[in-house]
Amino acid sequence: MLTLKIENEELENKFLDFAKKQHRAVEDVAQEAIRYFMNKQKEDKFLYTKKDPLKHLHKIEVDFDDEDLSDVKLFDHIEDSAKYIHNLRKQRNS
Repeated sequence: MLTLKIENEELENKFLDFAKKQHRAVEDVAQEAIRYFMNKQKEDKFLYTKKDPLKHLHKIEVDFDDEDLSDVKLFDHIEDSAKYIHNLRKQRNS
């Protein structure tokens, strides 16, 4: 037997409301939610066929000698790296 303590009032109310709408016990709803979550973890594996890298190898030849990169300063515009990364993550997640 496992005892589940929900300290998040909003989540607890969602479980209670859902159980009332379904005319079921809260314990049954919680068990079903946990069962669904556990099954979903099994399904979320990324399936792909492994390929032989030697068969799919492409040699890239680039001549860098004729390009002048002396004046290129990568990330020179960044003054505060922590703030820059924070803003990038914020943009990505929004």
